[in-house]
Amino acid sequence: MYLLKINKKGSVHKDADAIMLIPEFKSLMKAEGMGELAMKWVALMHDYESPYRYLSEDERLKAVNKDLFDTYDWKGSKKSVLQAAVDKYKKLQFDPLDEQLLAFNKKIDQFTKYMNSMIINDDNAETLQKLMIGIEKILKTRQTLLDVIERRGERQKIVGDKQLSFLESKMNRDQDA
Repeated sequence: MYLLKINKKGSVHKDADAIMLIPEFKSLMKAEGMGELAMKWVALMHDYESPYRYLSEDERLKAVNKDLFDTYDWKGSKKSVLQAAVDKYKKLQFDPLDEQLLAFNKKIDQFTKYMNSMIINDDNAETLQKLMIGIEKILKTRQTLLDVIERRGERQKIVGDKQLSFLESKMNRDQDA
């Protein structure tokens, strides 16, 4: 996960900067009936790198609720403290490339469902052919987008314990003078 560190046992690192420095996450961790599982719920539901990311939002909600809380309808998902954490999580991890990829995935899913429900006959064969050409173009554009995302490399956390570069320290000296 990009904003959240989860250890090998599946526990949230409570000392991670993203948790305790962000008021909405800290509130969620300390709220009654919420805590670590609720923070994992936020990440599994809304992180671009979540293993559930390929499911539709409704399917993802059911799967994450079932896997974390052993119920399809977790009551905590309606609490305002959770919604505040979700909003902040989405805002902090926003990336237009990832948003475009999600849009392409949704459209491909819609095309696939439409094709599956379509019965082929003489009347709609031409429509199906146009549909398949359209899907081919969308898939090609999606692959280009995936290549761009792959070239950008793995997301890195901003680390604050590094020294200033030569140019940064020179700029600071120039401003102080």
